[in-house]
Amino acid sequence: MIITCPCCDKKFNVDASLIPNEGRTLQCGFCDEKWHFKPNNKKLENDYIKKDIKIKKIDLQENVPSEVDKIISEAEKMKATNTISVSKNLENFKFINFLFLSIITFTALILILDTFKFQINTALPGFNLLLDNFYESLKDIYLFLKDLVR
Repeated sequence: MIITCPCCDKKFNVDASLIPNEGRTLQCGFCDEKWHFKPNNKKLENDYIKKDIKIKKIDLQENVPSEVDKIISEAEKMKATNTISVSKNLENFKFINFLFLSIITFTALILILDTFKFQINTALPGFNLLLDNFYESLKDIYLFLKDLVR
């Protein structure tokens, strides 16, 4: 129910169940004006009167041309065949996705270890030596692969 303040004409949305039939004292949240409000029951009754609305049901299949039916059936057939080929393609990419994810994770781990190598070295003495040996091993693997490609 929308109630209007008699002083400042501000409108407020109030739940109708909060106001009894004999009325209630209300206070405007904007101008602090207080007044006694009594609901107009006739107006409320008119708001809730059901109106007869007739809804016409339309059969969607009734007006569909035969060409559209053919297109839909062809699309459903193509969808079934494409689903099979797509699932096979996804199986082929699982290994590549796993390899790509592993490389990214490994690179991120190396970056984190290199970033905090001084802090890790204070907790684990000799960590810098291990990290340097690891970098040399990576260089050797890179050179091996480079020679292998030639």
